[in-house]
Amino acid sequence: MSEPCYLAAANIGDMKHPVFLLLFLCGLFPLAAQTFHPTPEALLEQEVAFEQANECFIYFDNPSGDTLQLRWRRFEVSVPEGWVIDICDYGLCYAGIPPNGTMNPVYDTIRPYLKLVVQPGTTAGSAWLWFRVFEKDNDTNFADVYFSLHTPGITSIPETKQPSYRVFPNPAFDVLFVENTGKGRDTVWPSIINHAGQTVWARPLGQGEQQSIDISSWPSGIYYLKQERLVQKILVYK
Repeated sequence: MSEPCYLAAANIGDMKHPVFLLLFLCGLFPLAAQTFHPTPEALLEQEVAFEQANECFIYFDNPSGDTLQLRWRRFEVSVPEGWVIDICDYGLCYAGIPPNGTMNPVYDTIRPYLKLVVQPGTTAGSAWLWFRVFEKDNDTNFADVYFSLHTPGITSIPETKQPSYRVFPNPAFDVLFVENTGKGRDTVWPSIINHAGQTVWARPLGQGEQQSIDISSWPSGIYYLKQERLVQKILVYK
């Protein structure tokens, strides 16, 4: 995948129509290339305790057992003022969250990971963090992972931020509908990711526009519809 194509895919929430076209021409769905998978899921939703150092893990399975070396890149970090978050990977721990990092190689059943050490202090709130994890020297082999964190009594979605879409039916079987229900916003940019952190559908929706998606070929399981910081689980059954 060329660098311009990679940049288009990386900024799906901010892209304009020409970039969106470029994204599809370059190939949005590198499903066949991925050889490792985030576990237990690509999205970690976790409550973090006040005045403690909370550990939040996403591991990566390597089914082949071959030597694998991963690197990661920070895409989006939204954290309440007063929270302290450091990141560790399979190799190093950092003060804060640098733009990127490279893990140590693994083999056999060893699982590399990303770990956040979250210290909210006494500040209530919710945080959203998005990373892309690549095979070293192979940018086409990647997974997107998300941390959605909140303190007790706070939901993972800020109460002041309401969804500007609806998705139905849920659970879904053969077809899924996504509709832009937002008021005062001409276009939203939702995307659907699977359990492995791969984007399986994405497109802009104008105000009031509804899009049907043929999901008859999608495997059963949990998917996530993401629009900005909002994430909704979708169950697909066959």
